[in-house]
Order: sequence, then C-alpha cells, then structure tokens
Amino acid sequence: MTNKKDKTQNQRPSTRKHLKSDNVFKGIMAEPLAAKELLEEYLPDNIKAIVDIDTVKVEKESYVEESLRRQFSDLLYTVKSKNTGENAFIYVLCEAQSSVDPLIAFRLWKYTLLLCERHIKGKKGKFPLVYPMVIYSGTEKYTAATNLWDLFEIPHVAKEIFTNDFKLVDLQSMPDDEIIRKNHLALLEYVMKHIKTRDTLQLWEDIFRLLGAAIEFDRHQDFFYIRRLLWYSDSRLPEDRQDDLNRLVMDNLSESEGTEIMRTIADKYIDEGIAIGEARGVAIGKNEGIAIGEARGFAQRNIQVATNMLRKNTDPKFVASVTGLSIDDILRLKNKL
Repeated sequence: MTNKKDKTQNQRPSTRKHLKSDNVFKGIMAEPLAAKELLEEYLPDNIKAIVDIDTVKVEKESYVEESLRRQFSDLLYTVKSKNTGENAFIYVLCEAQSSVDPLIAFRLWKYTLLLCERHIKGKKGKFPLVYPMVIYSGTEKYTAATNLWDLFEIPHVAKEIFTNDFKLVDLQSMPDDEIIRKNHLALLEYVMKHIKTRDTLQLWEDIFRLLGAAIEFDRHQDFFYIRRLLWYSDSRLPEDRQDDLNRLVMDNLSESEGTEIMRTIADKYIDEGIAIGEARGVAIGKNEGIAIGEARGFAQRNIQVATNMLRKNTDPKFVASVTGLSIDDILRLKNKL
C-alpha cells in the first residue's frame, strides 16, 4: 500500500501543459543579464561604440500584429547613447516557426517605423536610432531576405531610391520662366505655385498671356488641364465674380471651346451636389445636395447662354425670357462685355 502511494505522488498530472519555448526564451531575454550578453555578442562594433550596453532596459511594448503573435514574439530594449544620453532602441524579433517568413525584412521596417512614430508623437526632434535583430530557431534552413531591397523586383534600384534623398519639386523656389518653358506641364505647375498667392482672375489673365504654348498643347488634349483647373478656380470665387471668369475664358478661347468648357464646369457642380447629398446618407440630404449642385450648375449655364446671346446683340428682354435671369442681371452682363 505504501508503494502504491509513493508511485502516485511521483506521477506528473496528465493535464499538465508544456511550456512554449518562445515564451521561455522571451522571459529569459527580458532579464538584464541575458539582455546584456545578447547585445555584447551580436551588436556590431560601430553600434557598441555609441551605446552604453550597461544601461539596457526592457520596454513593455509589442509591435507584432495580433494575427502574427503565434508566429513571432518581440522584445524592445532601450540603451543610452554614450554621446547624447538619449535613448537608442534594439528591436529583437524572435521567429520560432518551422517555416521561414519571406516577408520578415518588410515586417521589421514596418515595426521600426511604428516605433519611431510612437517615439516622436507629440514631440519635437529626431527619430532615435533603431537597430533590428532577428533570432531564428526554426527547423528549416533560413532563406528569407535579410534586407528590404531584396524583396523588390530590382533590388539595387530600390536600395538607391530608399537610401537617397527623395525628389523634391519645390515650385515656390522655381522661377516662373523655368515653369513656362515646360510646355504642357507648365499649366499645372503654374497654377499650383500661384493659386493661393494671387487673385484668381489675375492668375488666369497671366495664364492666357504667358502660357500660350501650354494652352495650345492642352487644346490637343481636349483641354485636359484647363477644364480641371478652371473648375477648381471657379469654386474659389464668390458668385458675383464667377461671370468675370466666364468672360475671361470666352475672350481667350473660341466661342465653342469656351462654351463647352464652362458647360463642363456647370456639370461638375451638379455632380458635386449629388455626391454631397449622397454622402449625407439620407434622402433629404441627397435631395438638398442635388438641388444645391443643380442650382449652381444651371446658373452657370444661364450666364453662359446669356453672355453668348448678348455678344450677338440679342435684345436683353429676349435674353432674360430665355435664361430666366433678371433684366438687371442681363444689363450687368452686357456692361461687362
């Protein structure tokens, strides 16, 4: 009987769970002793020269997506810079799965940028130094790319793009003469540069005066830029000045071209009104949006029609009866011709 009792006491409970190796290793590496030894062993000399490993501290934050927690575990160490005393970060990603993740280099970049974003949020200054490290204990041979560039179709070009300065097109410092020489693109760049610093009507007067070559090129592209830029410009003008823009367009383009372009602008107001109404998500909002868009669009069309009729010396009363505009509005339009 005694032997039976001893045998029972020595047995492990059948329900006892096995400890996960990644949790065990992560727990060990979270201890200062293991952290220091890990960094002493694997940090490159140029990094060890600028950080104080004795100041290593484990942070509580994880950057691994929830869906990948079973695949990866991560540790974040902070160490002080020897020169500035600021924190530098050592980000350690542990990959314990049996199959190698081919996107590990991409994930490291993403997690590193998230770390930088968290660090800089609400603060001024520069990003901290972040050194990524992967500890792999899977059973397959490790074959994943160890840098981001090798994930691209043309690695050496990708590396050049990411490690060089981005291309800056600084329109504000670019002389107008340089912009004007660019043929078609000149229309877009000239408006982008001056739309917030010049009176809108003056801006378009300058465009028609200076950018003749670009306008001619745009004519062969069905006024690709002018249609869109005029619509934007028109939306910035108060209603009592919109007919001045209409006149400016009619004076500088043929009658058929100007009428068609201004009709396009009117149609865009109608479409915009419908979109505004639909965005509100209720029938009354949609109807109001359509009404707003149609009202502005039809007003633009009526002004165009009236202007064209007056240019042909049509009787103002007849113009008013056709367009629905008041006699006073018709006379104001006539005086501006």
